[in-house]
Amino acid sequence: MAKQTYIIDLAFGTWQNQIWFCDIGEDESAERRWTDAKQALEDVGDHCSNSNEFFNEAVKHFEKYGFIRIQR
Repeated sequence: MAKQTYIIDLAFGTWQNQIWFCDIGEDESAERRWTDAKQALEDVGDHCSNSNEFFNEAVKHFEKYGFIRIQR
């Protein structure tokens, strides 16, 4: 089965960035996990003090849901 690519636009204050992810799971639940991860992302930013910290924490957050960052 082909891996799905997922893209999210992050924003923290005036900073914006786009991150690409790939699903590393072997099951059919990727869409559900992606939706759940996006919905929970706001909580990640609540404790970050700057955009670099938010970026790094967002990547870790999506990894917990079974997605890896694609560096393009």
